[in-house]
Amino acid sequence: MKLQSNSDAPLKGPAPREKSVARDEDKANLRRLGSREMNDVARSAEASTTRPFISVAVPTFRRPDTIRRTIDSVVGQDFSNWELVVSDDEGSEGSSWPILEEYARYDPRIRIVENHRGRGQVENTNNAMLACRGKWIKLLHDDDWLAPGALKRFAEVSMKYSSAAFMTCAARVVEESRVVMRSDPPEQDRVSRYSSQQCLTDLYLVRMTRSLGIIPSTLLINSAVIRAGCRMRAHKSIPAGVDQLFFVDLAQHGEMVAINEGLIFYDATCHPSITTSKNYEDVDEVTLAVKELNWRLIEDRKGLPNPQTLLRALQVARIPARFRHQSWRTTMRDAMQIVRPSVMKIANQYILEYLFRIRPKLGAMRTRRR
Repeated sequence: MKLQSNSDAPLKGPAPREKSVARDEDKANLRRLGSREMNDVARSAEASTTRPFISVAVPTFRRPDTIRRTIDSVVGQDFSNWELVVSDDEGSEGSSWPILEEYARYDPRIRIVENHRGRGQVENTNNAMLACRGKWIKLLHDDDWLAPGALKRFAEVSMKYSSAAFMTCAARVVEESRVVMRSDPPEQDRVSRYSSQQCLTDLYLVRMTRSLGIIPSTLLINSAVIRAGCRMRAHKSIPAGVDQLFFVDLAQHGEMVAINEGLIFYDATCHPSITTSKNYEDVDEVTLAVKELNWRLIEDRKGLPNPQTLLRALQVARIPARFRHQSWRTTMRDAMQIVRPSVMKIANQYILEYLFRIRPKLGAMRTRRR
């Protein structure tokens, strides 16, 4: 579930972003990854089919109209050390199964598994991830797709940050009539590393992670984290916020690396999904529940707004995206939150933080007509 959000005060302690992607020697090594080292990784996959470097995990359910596009984006990558695991929640009797079988016959790196763990997004995603054999697991929803060169870029960064628990990247958002994307920022602003606590705080304040557009399809997860027991899970107070809960759970397992490059296309067109089926009251309820859980995990909460205050600030921030789809009474109620001193304080801090720190590093926003 994708929630648009706002942010707040700066993190305490060391800055979460490294001052440069690497030292000069490291940069030279990364450049060589495009030739010698990356070729070695590709050759190792051919020598051993049991442990690909990246497993792409695709949970699918009744998406025969989009699954081809998703699979084609993997098959067409210029990085070959991958496997693709598609978990079909509908099973062999479903409309997508013949399409999946066709691809599996064509490429032995593609495997189809039927979800027997229990119907729904949570267990279907877990079924796909648990069937993966790779060192890293690239989640990809069945209506999203990879940008050209995405797997190679993920492999380059994961070699440098091999101990990270997970990674995320920027998303190119596909709307009905346009594609919203960012230009590439300067090289020194493209890769950032966060400790577990820095990531939890950033997620709570919805700062850089949300500005990049973190969704399941942007994730690259260290398989050791999944083997250690981290799974997508349901929560009684967060029935529709499993994605947000998963990000928080991942952050508890170690460092996060953020790649400020648009490596996936996120389909935000009008088609049935969990995101589009929820009203704003549900979104706010889920947001509060996730914030309360996240709040309890942060060790240093000094200077941070409490979850209820943060929710009020988020309601104000979401007015431009909501006012056409809700009553004027609701919009006015949300707008009145700004008169609260605590909410005004968050708004002022966010404006300064976003305009002078986050926004300059994101790259210029641009659109392309479809």
